[in-house]
Amino acid sequence: MPHWGSLLIGLMVGAALGALAAWRFFRATPGAEAAALNATLNELRAQTAAREAELKRELNDARAVAEQQRDAATQAQTKLESAREFFAEQRRQIEEMDKKLRETFGALAAKALQSNNEQFVTLAGERLKPLREQLLRYEEQIKSLEKARQEAYGGLSEKLTTLDQSSQKLGKEAQELVAALRQPGAKGKWGEITLQRIVEITGLSPHCDFEVQATTAGGQRPDLIVRLPNNRVIAIDSKVNTTAYLDAIAATDEAGRKRHMEKYAATVRGTLKALAAKDYAAGISGTIEFVVMFIPGEAFFSAALEHDPDLLIDGVDQKVVLTSPSTLIALLLAVRHGWQQQRVAENAQRIADAGRELYDRLITFVDHLEKIRRGLEGATDAYNKAVGSWSSRTLPSAAKLRDLGAARADAPALDMSPLESSLRPAPETPEAEPSSRA
Repeated sequence: MPHWGSLLIGLMVGAALGALAAWRFFRATPGAEAAALNATLNELRAQTAAREAELKRELNDARAVAEQQRDAATQAQTKLESAREFFAEQRRQIEEMDKKLRETFGALAAKALQSNNEQFVTLAGERLKPLREQLLRYEEQIKSLEKARQEAYGGLSEKLTTLDQSSQKLGKEAQELVAALRQPGAKGKWGEITLQRIVEITGLSPHCDFEVQATTAGGQRPDLIVRLPNNRVIAIDSKVNTTAYLDAIAATDEAGRKRHMEKYAATVRGTLKALAAKDYAAGISGTIEFVVMFIPGEAFFSAALEHDPDLLIDGVDQKVVLTSPSTLIALLLAVRHGWQQQRVAENAQRIADAGRELYDRLITFVDHLEKIRRGLEGATDAYNKAVGSWSSRTLPSAAKLRDLGAARADAPALDMSPLESSLRPAPETPEAEPSSRA
């Protein structure tokens, strides 16, 4: 990670100072001067060891942040699995209802309207067609939600591996950067490149979530504008002068190093005040949450806080957040997670809308089914009245004609039986709450 870049620079500086001390030792006469050089060398070694321990602590902190992100992803996945099981159970119940309705239609058609069986089945198929279409839409929403879940959490391990590899690559380039940073204009370019790499590592799309080198309507120009859900934005600026820090590293005595470090901390505070005074909100579309002051190096970041511990608190009071590469990565990963959760929430809302629409259609379908039941009951009642009239009035007259020889000898009997089976009423549907029908 970037910590190792700072460690490499510190080790190289320590080696150079050690070589200088050794050269002076061999040129000098034995005695007090040799002892002083040995003491200086031991002090440099102690400082290097202390710096290494500090960098290791910062690395452990960054790993702890990554572990928290993994835990959050696991919890979200558990909730999503529960939602999937609930939706699967709802679908099973609907399919079971569909099956029962088909069986009911078949029984009704066989008992009451045998001659119109084909027409009745066709009508039932037409009534069930919207239900089948709604089930297909419901299944598509489930697939979309599953895809969003895989995109949100399936590649977390791969992204962390890529992050580690990229950080190691940045460490190898630290030595070349030290020389390049002293060139005019190189510091700002290096900050922008580091910022761009961090954005790529975190996976934010340049076409959707951020804008590089954007100029606002008021002429203010942050290095990066990060788009957040709900039309909110974060402005990021990486224009930090690190010349005084490099001078401190190159200093040959402790007094000079301290003087340059204090100058560097004062430079960082001045940049913070300048960012707080800029009116980015006047020219940026959306509500600006805060401004991020990006310091493109863990060593630069820790050195500024070491000599001015109040920088973080004072920055937050002025809505300016100081970040190093590791803390900015964590911030942008949180932004990415926010976008993913936004998409998941939108899909969940679509599923809820589809469920409400399905319920409304079921109510309409049951109403149609009840009308069919009433029609069948009316037909059965009319049939039974006709049979009663036949048996009480028409059949006796026909029997007289048969007795008088008006009918053929082999003519069948004219008996008719009434329908005695009753129809079950359509299942009642509970009234939906106003909030669910909205």
